[in-house]
Amino acid sequence: MVKVEIEKQKENEVKLKIEADKLEVNSNLDKVYNDVSYQIKIPGFRKGRIPKNILNLHLGKEYFYDKTAEKLIPECYLEAINKNNIQPINQPEIKVTQMEEDKPLIFEATIKVRPEIKLGSFDKISIQKEDIKVTNTDVNNEIKRIQENLAKLKVVEGRKTKKGDSLVINSVGHVEGKEIEGSKVEKQTIQLGENMPPEFNNKLSGCLAGDDKEIKILIPKDVKDKKIAGKEITYKVEIVEVKEKELPELDEDFVKTVGNYKTLDDFKKDIKDKLEKQVEMINKNNYERKLLEKVAEGCEVKVPKVLVEREVKYMIESLEEDLKSKNISLEDYYKNIKTDEEKVKKEYEIVAEKRVKQELVLDKISQAEKIRVSEKEVKDKIKTIAKEMKQDALKVEATFKKNNNLDGLKESIKREKIINFLNNKIKIVNSKKEVKSK
Repeated sequence: MVKVEIEKQKENEVKLKIEADKLEVNSNLDKVYNDVSYQIKIPGFRKGRIPKNILNLHLGKEYFYDKTAEKLIPECYLEAINKNNIQPINQPEIKVTQMEEDKPLIFEATIKVRPEIKLGSFDKISIQKEDIKVTNTDVNNEIKRIQENLAKLKVVEGRKTKKGDSLVINSVGHVEGKEIEGSKVEKQTIQLGENMPPEFNNKLSGCLAGDDKEIKILIPKDVKDKKIAGKEITYKVEIVEVKEKELPELDEDFVKTVGNYKTLDDFKKDIKDKLEKQVEMINKNNYERKLLEKVAEGCEVKVPKVLVEREVKYMIESLEEDLKSKNISLEDYYKNIKTDEEKVKKEYEIVAEKRVKQELVLDKISQAEKIRVSEKEVKDKIKTIAKEMKQDALKVEATFKKNNNLDGLKESIKREKIINFLNNKIKIVNSKKEVKSK
């Protein structure tokens, strides 16, 4: 049992003066002495039987006091914040003011806490709900995308090259009249279009197989390879072959190769169903984004800087992970978009502050409205997920537990319940009619 005194400091900061009973101190101190007596070798004494005064002589009292404080402080701190329902948002700054044998342990923990939040009036919020529909054009575009992915390349003769064509080329690069080591390639396939440098697209469009072209590209000064930085490269390119995509016929033979479909109509229906699920999710996400923005705008809260910095750090790390999967470094990414880390952080800070504010507001709503998640709700959600995945519910639950994702699932359920609560408070305006909440 600990004694706690709470002193408000500056904005969103408190100082806890925490005191642990001297009996607890002595008990833990004795254990530290006992543990060390088994670990240290002192001539003339058996391990585990070394008197305190001899241990103090060799290591000093402060060593044992520090070890005892290291063990007690985290335990006492957790008890203090739980006992007083304090929600820290950073690690505590600890200052020990007393740690001696036969005396209470006294220390101060300075922490930043969640800010005070004044909720707005939800019934004054009005939101236009979008209802994007899947059209026949969307279905046809998706079918064409699938056809293009399964298309074969065929050689074409007697016509000029155009965007989308694949060219088989031989090429070599020169700088200042000298061939660049490793630049010579033979029968390399490239595709004219968005992923090619504009100089290549311009020079290689409107050509015939057998044509030779010279393409000049100015290399930026800040590239890593100093041999070519800031210089002009001349590529000598020979077009060996021109190829174009040949799409498979859209018939029953084709649809049987892409899935378990009996007819073309089955295939089209499945494509439409999948697109409608995607659109449903887009509609839902767009609506919830608008809802949370409006709700947060109507609430008063000063977002702590430490939370914004933490969110920015998370966003930068997420960006870095995404780039890593594409074999791009953060440094190269910043160069490509002509910016630097500081500018990106500034932009991220605006987004991060909005995100943090929304999360703080949602948490406040759940507290104010006593929105909780029951074990039954978790079980029901797992059953729903299992049904969608066509798996056994117990297996899905075991996976959540194994990956430590149950808390995340509970949070997502709680978020859904908060959204539902807000839906019953606000005014939703549809494209056709206005729906007044109950």
